[in-house]
Amino acid sequence: MEARSVTIRAPAPGEGVRLKEIAIAAKASWGYELDKVREWADRGDFSPEQLGKLTVFVAEAGERAIGWCSLEPRGEVWWLADLWVEPEWVGKGVGSRLFRYGARHAQRAGAKRFEWEAEPNSIGFYERMGARHLREGGQTEWGRTLSVMGVELDG
Repeated sequence: MEARSVTIRAPAPGEGVRLKEIAIAAKASWGYELDKVREWADRGDFSPEQLGKLTVFVAEAGERAIGWCSLEPRGEVWWLADLWVEPEWVGKGVGSRLFRYGARHAQRAGAKRFEWEAEPNSIGFYERMGARHLREGGQTEWGRTLSVMGVELDG
């Protein structure tokens, strides 16, 4: 399948479990120890209440969620809190579609810039999306320093 067979939609009620599965599979595909990735995900909040505080979009193929992103409005800057794609869909345009969809949504809502902390394994992807390094971010529990990246959202 290709990205053009993918639709982007709002999350379904109770879909947090599936979104968590996607995040675990995506993070583990970068070579992190699976048990540690599961612990990381268990500390995350994929509850309907938490997801309801964010703007979430789900990529779906054949009635199955295969990726998702979440956005947090912060005034003129919107924060990309999550962008996860099932490993077998990586490289097929799903992440690009989710990223662009989220950026357009933020822009329509009045955002001037889109920012996020980029996992070191994802920097190349974000650079292809037109992002640039803005500043150093926090350090992960895996000892990696995250880069805060961003794109300007022109009117």
